[in-house]
Amino acid sequence: MSSYETVYTNPFPSLEEEWDDYGNGDPYVLRYDGRYYLYVSTKDHRVGIKAWESDDLVHWRYAGLVADDPVTTGAYAPEVVYHNGFFYLYTSPAGAGHYVFRSTSPTGPFERITDNLGMSIDGSVFIDDDGSWFFTHAGTEGIVGVPMNDPVTFGYGRAIDGTFLGHWTEGSMIIKRNGVYYMTLTGNHVFSKGYRVHYAISTESALGPYHMPANNLLAISVDSEFFGLGHSSTVMGPDLDSYYLVYHNLVGSSAEGPPVRRMNIDRLVFNGQKMSLLGPTNYDQPVPRLPDFADRLDEGHAEDKWLVTPTERGSQAISLAATADHFTAEYNLQPLSQADDRTQVELLFGYQNENHFGRITFNWETGIADVQYVENGSSQTLAEAVLPPDIDWTKLHAIRLERAEAQIRLYVDGRQMLEAPMPLTIDGGAIGYRYEGGEPRFSYIAFANAVDGSSDFETAKPLPGIIEAVHYLREAGRGYHMDQQTSDSDMRVSDGTNIRQISDGSHSLTLHTKGDWVRYAANISRTGNYALDFTIGDAAASAKFEILVDGESAGIFNLGRQDELLDEPLVKVHAGALHLEKGIRDIQIKLLNGPLEWVSAEFRYTATEPAQADQLLEHSSATDVHGAWSREADRYIGAADRDVKWFGGDPGWTDYRIESTVEVGEDASGETGILVRVTQESDFEHQVRDAMLGYYVSISSGKLNLYKLNYDSTLLHAVRLDIPHNEPVRLAVEVEGGTLRAYWADEPEPVLTYHDPHAFMQGRVGIRSVYAEELTIGDLSVTPLPEP
Repeated sequence: MSSYETVYTNPFPSLEEEWDDYGNGDPYVLRYDGRYYLYVSTKDHRVGIKAWESDDLVHWRYAGLVADDPVTTGAYAPEVVYHNGFFYLYTSPAGAGHYVFRSTSPTGPFERITDNLGMSIDGSVFIDDDGSWFFTHAGTEGIVGVPMNDPVTFGYGRAIDGTFLGHWTEGSMIIKRNGVYYMTLTGNHVFSKGYRVHYAISTESALGPYHMPANNLLAISVDSEFFGLGHSSTVMGPDLDSYYLVYHNLVGSSAEGPPVRRMNIDRLVFNGQKMSLLGPTNYDQPVPRLPDFADRLDEGHAEDKWLVTPTERGSQAISLAATADHFTAEYNLQPLSQADDRTQVELLFGYQNENHFGRITFNWETGIADVQYVENGSSQTLAEAVLPPDIDWTKLHAIRLERAEAQIRLYVDGRQMLEAPMPLTIDGGAIGYRYEGGEPRFSYIAFANAVDGSSDFETAKPLPGIIEAVHYLREAGRGYHMDQQTSDSDMRVSDGTNIRQISDGSHSLTLHTKGDWVRYAANISRTGNYALDFTIGDAAASAKFEILVDGESAGIFNLGRQDELLDEPLVKVHAGALHLEKGIRDIQIKLLNGPLEWVSAEFRYTATEPAQADQLLEHSSATDVHGAWSREADRYIGAADRDVKWFGGDPGWTDYRIESTVEVGEDASGETGILVRVTQESDFEHQVRDAMLGYYVSISSGKLNLYKLNYDSTLLHAVRLDIPHNEPVRLAVEVEGGTLRAYWADEPEPVLTYHDPHAFMQGRVGIRSVYAEELTIGDLSVTPLPEP
């Protein structure tokens, strides 16, 4: 595959007129009438809120100082929502409570309409389908949710279940997609390298309860050139179907003390209820795709885009371009010029001729919207929606129509009004409108031949990273080939592929017959060797497949479950390694022997040299030491009042054996031990204690413990040990695929064996001492495991 012609790179360069020596922290992007509006935090002791405008999320124009009330001094994290002709801006100046501002334009001027409302920083508003308003803000025990009666009236707040990141939690935002509430939220301190974004989902309410899916963290990087990622917002892409995460990275601190930050955007993709970030990236990415058709009718009808015909009492406009059978269309319009107007408006889709077309009609008196299809002059109602009474139709609104494989959905200003079955016999066609009895005001109208996340299939997946199995390219012979097709699929039904929904709400794909294949677009960030791990389902106890890159074989791989994990519904297994060249590539997975049921494939950039080191800690750098350690002879001693770590090795190490010695005194307390497969480690005073991903094998209170660390800590297993006092005893750990084995003293067999079905597969090593007294540990030796 060739390179994309137009790319952007994170972090974004400085924007015109941004706050000097401060950058673009806490970025929030509003999509309105087909354009984007960016608002960022105001530097401490400066007055006003700045905004920028864009048509594509990449090229930004300064829109001016949109608010200049003295109370906006140091305005933190401004966010804007649109409702019935007004834009409401919420901000917490210098973190001292919240204020609400209002304007009739997204670029202001915004005028303050409340006194100080209190509440902690990072306020965010969500409007549900039924018109209910909710406010969320930062908290010490998780994100706080506050019901609202209207844009300026707030109820009593409480911490939302399932939204606590183990420490101060902030930067929340909620979107709703296919009936599921997705909340993004940020943890740790803004100056921590481990500042990061998680997400949580709820199927009950915007105020939860939520739970955090297993594929968190959503965005984190502690790389010296790209770190401190957080405070995100989520916005629909220009193609009307994709979503993007907008977030900042930390550059450092300004001369006056506040943080200096840069803005980033990366693509979000969905697999059922699972949301994933294609990133975070700081290398070339394709610029977000635009719609297949778009025009701004407030600037006039372009002759090469529309056929406009006057009618007896109004007008009709039909696009010269036609949609595919499955599409998304958006109509921005002000239907009524006054409250008692009797204007009749029809929004057209699937238009083939006067006898064959779909339409959305509105009855302003009854508050009913109908989706109809006219065939051979006869009209059939496909679905009907009761429109919420809070909508003022004399204001501009975005009417959105999604025509998916078997459903049709209707939205007003992002709020879903209906979902109903859609006859498969109704094809695509032109879009447009007709009206009588008055003259509505039309603005941005567009369509895209993507719907329900189908644009996720075509976007190039950045690697290192993860490819979801169901995100293969469109069209038989291009994106997939199945020798035996099925009509019994939970997704992409018309493709004939075997896709089923699994326990976590995502989907798996099964290749059944030798020669079945699927193909993906990938954006390889750098040339090198990549380890390959598959998350497989029940139907993949044993499978063999080939990977082809740009049509050339890159390797043949075998997958199999360990006997100990046969009862697990999903298991991550290591398939092998392959070499990839930088650039936009075509990756094909072809079944040789199966079946192969899989959910995702992870491509990990690996170390070029095997895991090999003696006296590893002696060769570490100062930045690898987190906390105060002392040393006596060949023993390392942590601080009794601290949790301290010391790291070494290569983050690309995969399978290896680590050896050390532990010495336990008679009055020992706390714990000490070995860190294994550690990545994304962060050291900062104000952050969660377990600020890393990986495993920790420790000795404490006569036990050997195995913890899994994911910016929190989960005890996976523990065993009792016979621990002699005041003499060094061998402690060794082996990691091989998803299996961890711990050895104690001179025992030839492991005293602890654990098979992690969702294992971290690579990372550095280290030692850790947690409030330990009379517990010491020796240096580390690391050796690669022999080839199987």
